[in-house]
Amino acid sequence: MKKPELLAPAGSFEKAKIAFLYGADAVYCGTASLSLRSRAEVGDNDLRDTIIYAHEIGKKVYAAINIYAFDESYEEIKKQARMLNELKVDGIILSDGGVLEIVKEEAPDVDIHISTQSNVVSSHAASFWRNNGAKRVILARELNKEQIKDIVENTDKELETEMFVHGALCFGYSGRCFLSDFLASRSANLGDCAQSCRWAYNLYAEEKNNPRKSYAN
Repeated sequence: MKKPELLAPAGSFEKAKIAFLYGADAVYCGTASLSLRSRAEVGDNDLRDTIIYAHEIGKKVYAAINIYAFDESYEEIKKQARMLNELKVDGIILSDGGVLEIVKEEAPDVDIHISTQSNVVSSHAASFWRNNGAKRVILARELNKEQIKDIVENTDKELETEMFVHGALCFGYSGRCFLSDFLASRSANLGDCAQSCRWAYNLYAEEKNNPRKSYAN
């Protein structure tokens, strides 16, 4: 049986080193402007240092460019993709079809990993990404074990599958939520979620004799 790879997030170069120290085979990280970790202490130099260090000790780094990108972000995406190609990063995690096309052009030597933000919930979706150049799909966090098993068994055996075993699970559909942007002007799709789905709310229902009766906290 193929040994699973243990992958951990790294919000800084120091955190990457600690993850490796405690047994991670690989880390994923990204800059605040292009990944969904908008508060991560990772700039281009930190990304570079992390990749160089990891390769020196026989570990891997996957760089996240997994925002849903507006046009004004693409020059920075092109620049970073070229840098990652030169550094021989082990994979680029992305969720946006436009970003995928840029990565294929600017980082042709780097494996493409499809982010959990893309909500891969079927073998058909996994096969779509495989046909468009993906080496790995990171499955949606909403799936149960049987659904994961079905996807693995019904896709190209060369397509790697990754899944979360620990971490936050959105109450809204992962990666497609605009609640935070609407209520707090912080876009979940650009890595700045205020986790509005976890706030405390009062629910009111309109009734003929009591138009503001509270039903829940």
